Amino acid sequence: MNKIWVAVIVFFLCVIGIFGIFYERQVEAAADVVLSGNISYTDEELQEMYEEYNITENDLKFARGELPNYLEGTILYSDLRVIASETGEPPEGAIEGEHYDVVISEQEMSKIIEEAREDYIEKYGVDPANPKLDEVDGYLIPVQEAKRLVFLDMVRELE
Repeated sequence: MNKIWVAVIVFFLCVIGIFGIFYERQVEAAADVVLSGNISYTDEELQEMYEEYNITENDLKFARGELPNYLEGTILYSDLRVIASETGEPPEGAIEGEHYDVVISEQEMSKIIEEAREDYIEKYGVDPANPKLDEVDGYLIPVQEAKRLVFLDMVRELE
């Protein structure tokens, strides 16, 4: 009976060892891809990723710079020289028309930015403060996938 138990234990240890080696090789292979810069995706693979991570056409346009800046149409995205200060007052010695055109408070600036962001999300469905795509080796891939690639690179560095 003892021989059977020893054989079963040895069998399970071998299986665990085989799975461990297989997993390690998979991680190494993926990390090698990241380190060597030979990341490549087919159009089909990218499309599958976009569907998996709910990437829209507007997310792609935003990542390519094809959508307008979310501050467009605000005082912060104009030819005016704007100073934002804690109090809404210009710095001492600053001359209107020479050093600045408009002075606003930091609160006003934050409000303009937040309203512009909300309007942009409503209009385009894209959050400019939290883009869904990142560019890696010329590919626009979901941020979660980019983080996974970074993790694999970090795993490789630890070895």
